Amino acid sequence: VERCDGLEVRWAPGASTSRYNSDVFVVELAPRTPKVVEALGPAFSGFAEFHRGPETRFSFDKLGAEQDFAVRVRCENRAGASGWVEIAARTRQVPTRCGGTGPDGAYAWDQTPTEVEVTVPAPPGTTPKQVSVTVKPRRLEISFAGVAAVAGALCGEVVCGEDGDFEWELRDAGDGEGKELFMTMEKRLRDVVSYDPAEQWDCLVAERGHPRVDTAHLRWFRGYEWRPPQDASNVDEVKQAMPDMRFTDVDQTKVSGRDGELDDWGDKWNKNRR
Repeated sequence: VERCDGLEVRWAPGASTSRYNSDVFVVELAPRTPKVVEALGPAFSGFAEFHRGPETRFSFDKLGAEQDFAVRVRCENRAGASGWVEIAARTRQVPTRCGGTGPDGAYAWDQTPTEVEVTVPAPPGTTPKQVSVTVKPRRLEISFAGVAAVAGALCGEVVCGEDGDFEWELRDAGDGEGKELFMTMEKRLRDVVSYDPAEQWDCLVAERGHPRVDTAHLRWFRGYEWRPPQDASNVDEVKQAMPDMRFTDVDQTKVSGRDGELDDWGDKWNKNRR
């Protein structure tokens, strides 16, 4: 399980040969991001043991976001040690609002439970006639003057006509320099709108080399402010949309106020008005 700040590894143990022959599992981790390996050098970029015990899961915490690692596990008991089972893993990207960025800043994307927004920097001097955008239910292609800027399979399905009709605009970039393409696509939903972070897109382009965000860290922002779930139908959906909010089942009209008993300010206002 990949997170933006760590990895959780699980494995299935083999059949026990004897109740007197207890298995111990060894878990090791090695960095694989080229810049990190170069900085650490050969002496410190190899595998290091992080866990040894009977458990069949282990969590690596406090790892950097968007970093490559190799993880390997083996079993040891009185009969000896098994071979290593090795996998490659990469920590996820920290979400920017409810989306993220593409490789090397090729694009930025954001989402609501019903829409996906895409922003792509345009080369200097780009005109609308030089922009080509193709949207299919499961694929997006954007190019400038014949050079592909974004191309690949989408994380989820979007609504579009059979001929791929949609709207986009070439606008001034947010930093005031150059142009950028901005477009919005409508998600194809199942039955109801869900604010559950686990049910949102974790990337724009679902292909190798395109970062995936940690959906557990999604926060429903729009313009750096809380975006209330206007179509939430129950308190559970509100909690999913705003996980940092505190909720209570206590009747607040019966709770004593603070800072001068502000709960009865209305009575005091009426009294002072007379």
